[in-house]
Amino acid sequence: MNVRIAAVAVLSAAAVATGATAAVAAPAPAPSITLKASKTGVKLGDIVTFTGKTTGVKEGSKVTLQVKDGKKWVALPVTTKVKKSAYKLTDKFEKKGVEVLRVKDGATVSKTVTITVK
Repeated sequence: MNVRIAAVAVLSAAAVATGATAAVAAPAPAPSITLKASKTGVKLGDIVTFTGKTTGVKEGSKVTLQVKDGKKWVALPVTTKVKKSAYKLTDKFEKKGVEVLRVKDGATVSKTVTITVK
């Protein structure tokens, strides 16, 4: 029995010394989306460009701009596809007030940005 333990110890030490280790796949990072607005204070009728980067979101996936309406999120008719882990959207603001927006792809959502329309 001692010979068997010694043999395992020698083989383990040799494997570590030569860099041979068991391949363990790291878990994939959770998908994420960033969101940046070209302007946060605009006049009625102004256009704002929204840009961002994605991680773990499939190329060609559709991202949708959403606005907060009370406690719920409403999809705007503003979408684009992820290209090279990035996207670009534009929207025109035609209602005065404060708008809270985010971008969504499936279950992945960005942090919000706030646009003040005067």
